Amino acid sequence: MAGGAAQRFPTFKSEESRARYIAAYDAVLREWPVDYQTLELPTRLGPTHVIVSGPPDAPPLVLLHSFAGTATVWRLNVETLSRRYRTFAVDVIGQPGKSQAVRKIRHRRDFAGWYIDLLDGLGIARASIVGCSFGAFLALSQAALTPERIDRLVLISPAGSFVGLSWRFTYAMLTSRLRRRVRRLLGDKRPPSLADLSARQAPRDPAWAKLMSVTMAEAAKVSIINAGVFRRSELQKIRAPALLLIGEQERLYDPHQTLTLAQLRMPGLKGAIVPKADHIAAMAQPDDVNARILGFLAAGVA
Repeated sequence: MAGGAAQRFPTFKSEESRARYIAAYDAVLREWPVDYQTLELPTRLGPTHVIVSGPPDAPPLVLLHSFAGTATVWRLNVETLSRRYRTFAVDVIGQPGKSQAVRKIRHRRDFAGWYIDLLDGLGIARASIVGCSFGAFLALSQAALTPERIDRLVLISPAGSFVGLSWRFTYAMLTSRLRRRVRRLLGDKRPPSLADLSARQAPRDPAWAKLMSVTMAEAAKVSIINAGVFRRSELQKIRAPALLLIGEQERLYDPHQTLTLAQLRMPGLKGAIVPKADHIAAMAQPDDVNARILGFLAAGVA
């Protein structure tokens, strides 16, 4: 690296590559359906990009996206969620997006400290979290490591967490480099099969789909960690009320078996299978998922 500068993640092949990616990101953000502001907050892992919507005095709700999905994956959900909550859609650090990790991320405790810095920077003592896939894994980890900062959890098709993954299904929008990285993290040495993608639904958000195609083309280098399975003892110590949603067409694991297993391993966990939804259920069936999220969160309001 020129001048001995520390490497940042995501790292693009060139400034032109990064510019193409940012242009695609900004194109999605221009279609954000409600008024918003963007923040860049300093954290121990690096500057973190947040899209903020909703009434300033509303309860805080943090949105953590799927691997490589960026904060923009919530575009079909944010209008409804922001009517009742101050939403903070976060670009998870180390992945494609506008956040910039200043070092490699080694452990989920790194993410836990990063999240605390994020809340402190926003002036928030406690918040509920909605996480999808890798974001759901991070939300569950946060509830285990820093329970005092968590109100309620919504977990949408978590990566790892309750069951190990065979990674039979691979996101079409990921680059070959990212696909190799994801498979390695999940312990699957087999090459990806295009046949595994045949049941995947077309994204409901064309602008987001275009961003994912640019993500694939530009092949940014990222820094992430394993989405592992939590020990039963750790899950049983989590006290935050939690809701698990899994799409009926989930391909990473059997949705019904996983829901049953998760409820056995984590006492009090509520759950449901979302009809006609794939892995990113909040995008596949936004009205259904929004209603389930709001109903669950409202149950915690005195």
